[in-house]
Amino acid sequence: MRQLFGTIVVCLAVASITNSAAAANVADFVDFSLRNGRNQVTLPGRLYVPPEASNAALPRPFILFLHGAGEDGTNNTSQVNVNIDNLLAEAKRRGAYLYAPQTTTNWSSTTLTADVLTMVQSAEATLNVDRSRLYITGLSNGGGGTWNMVSRYPKVFAAALPISAVGPSTDFTPSQLLDEPTWVFHARDDATVSVGVDRGTVNKVLTAAHVTLPSYPANGTTSDFFISNPDLQLHRTVEDLVQGGGVLEYRIPGSKLDFMYYELTAGGHGIWTGVYASPPVYDWLFAHATVPEPGTFVIVLVGGVMFSFCRLRGAASRLSNR
Repeated sequence: MRQLFGTIVVCLAVASITNSAAAANVADFVDFSLRNGRNQVTLPGRLYVPPEASNAALPRPFILFLHGAGEDGTNNTSQVNVNIDNLLAEAKRRGAYLYAPQTTTNWSSTTLTADVLTMVQSAEATLNVDRSRLYITGLSNGGGGTWNMVSRYPKVFAAALPISAVGPSTDFTPSQLLDEPTWVFHARDDATVSVGVDRGTVNKVLTAAHVTLPSYPANGTTSDFFISNPDLQLHRTVEDLVQGGGVLEYRIPGSKLDFMYYELTAGGHGIWTGVYASPPVYDWLFAHATVPEPGTFVIVLVGGVMFSFCRLRGAASRLSNR
């Protein structure tokens, strides 16, 4: 594991990859807002439509992104900013739709999440979307929204990726996530949303699966922490790479959970910069579908994770806190 974090060469390689992503531009998106019967916008939204979608014979994946508090508003532009530069770059690389709605508050309201689902379903009905490859991710407030969406609408999304998430709403039902592939990221030194928030949500899911809860690292511990299920090949691939390098591991065999939690020692609140720059994260995400993309996860993970997690640890929290 030392080679994951310990070489300057690797970190510089990641930085160059991250910086190579073109800035997210509103011009890359079309207006995709929910309107009422009087043509008034009730949920602003932007949609990136990949050129590959013009081939009706090849339906495209669809990513739903939920923004943080810093992008709240009604201008339908703030949610398309530096936070999703790398996410948009990956959507372009994979020929995936990227839908970014905008809210004036957090993503807790059932009316709001129902409106988001309405727009996802509208995309399914009117665009060349692969219904088996719907993915959801969000950061900070949007991470909490990710928890809410997966809890309220199980079986809709092929996989979920909450990052530095606030807690879900009071109607959160952990048992709804037992069959929902999820990879959670949080940094122990997050000064905006305490790591204890995501630890608590993770514990709720583990408890629903009748899994013994882990003992999380104490403050000041200099090792990352990783929860995974060795019964699953995708998890074992990651386990093999982190094993023996100082990462504290907690494994949940027999749980049937496709559920991972990676807690970075450092990185602050804005670790999404590194997460969204990480090819292995996308390979895990896109491996989940009725008909997965064959072979991509293991191949790229073995070659890419060494710089990916290095970047996560070094991700600057220079972005405004969300």
